This record gives sequence, C-alpha cells and structure tokens, in this order.
Amino acid sequence: MTNRIERYLDGTLDWRDLTPDEQEDARVAERAIEETRAFVSGKPPRDIAAGVMRRIHELGAAPATPASPRFLGALAERIWAPRYVEVEWRPAYAVLAAAIVVLLFVFGPSLSTRPAPAAPSPVAATADTRLFVQFRLNATDAVDVRLAGSFTNWEPRYELHETSPGVWTITLPLTAGVHDYAFVVNGQRWIPDPYAPHVDDGFGGVNSRIAVLAPDPPRS
Repeated sequence: MTNRIERYLDGTLDWRDLTPDEQEDARVAERAIEETRAFVSGKPPRDIAAGVMRRIHELGAAPATPASPRFLGALAERIWAPRYVEVEWRPAYAVLAAAIVVLLFVFGPSLSTRPAPAAPSPVAATADTRLFVQFRLNATDAVDVRLAGSFTNWEPRYELHETSPGVWTITLPLTAGVHDYAFVVNGQRWIPDPYAPHVDDGFGGVNSRIAVLAPDPPRS
C-alpha cells in the first residue's frame, strides 16, 4: 500500500487524483477493509476471564491482587466494543489491528498448547577455553632458554627445547585473552620476542604481547 493510497483512505486525497493502477489498488484495499470490519462486527465477544486465569495458573504466577471475573468481563467488553474500530488511527491500520486481535482470541488457546521450540545451544567459548600457542626464539649462543609471562606470574617456568641449531621452541596451552611475555636466556638476559608487538614493562624495558582469540562457535 502506497502513501497516496493511504491518503485516499484517510480522505486527504481525492479519487480523481489517483492513477488507474492506484484506483485498482484502492478498490482492493477498500474491499479488504469492509470484509475485515464485517468479520469483526459479526464475531461475538468471548468471555476471556476463565482463559486468563487458567493461563496464569499454568505459568505458576499468581497476581498480587486476584482480578475478579467481573473485572475481566468488563475488560473484555471494553475491548470488543464496536467503537474499538473507530479509534483515530488510519483506517487501514485500525482494521489490521482488529484483525490481529481476532486471530489472537480465535487461535491463541491452540497456539499456547504447542511446545516451545528448544533454544539452540551453540558451544560458546568460555574463559576456560585453552588454545595451543607455539613460542619460538632464534638464539645461537644460548644454552638455556625459558619462558616467563603474565601467565606464569613472571617466573621463568617453561623450558624451551632446541629443535634445530640455534632455534628454541615450546608449545603451551593458553587461555583466550591478552598475555605479555619474554624469553630468559641463560638465566640472565630477558629478551622480547622479535616477531611480536612490544609493550613497556614499566622498568625501562620491553615485553612482548600476544592476543589469543577464542574460536568462533560452530554455525548450526
């Protein structure tokens, strides 16, 4: 439905100002409005008091002040009063709202008995997720290389192995997040990783920094 047809239905645009195609669309909209209004007017109001109380009981939530059937009946009559369709909305929107109300009251009980679909449970990464990270240092003059970092409380706890002449490596499981680290060569020299970003260590030196990213959850 175009803006011009809405203006015609609202009475702000004359029929003669519509194009032939717009006039045909306007006729279809008017027929739909009339059929829906006739359906709504011919539908007798339902007593929803029992249904509402039953639904509250099923949900296990009792109202703070129990609503009396008389109050609920009055509320239902107010909702189903003929003047409900005459609120100052655009005609097409008012009829659409009325049709939605009718569908909810007619099909609502049957829909509420259907089991709710199970919520998907993707395997999300948690703080305990650990990923294997390989550390490597080229140090031809080293006889002992260890790794220290924020994940070891800066103790040179992990010993690297010389996998080839002058190449020292170790693979560790680290939690997802940002970690600072440095290599300790021969128990004396603290060397940052030349292949990683450097950050100030707060003591006039630098450390290396690595960001371990958790894997994306599998797509269903």
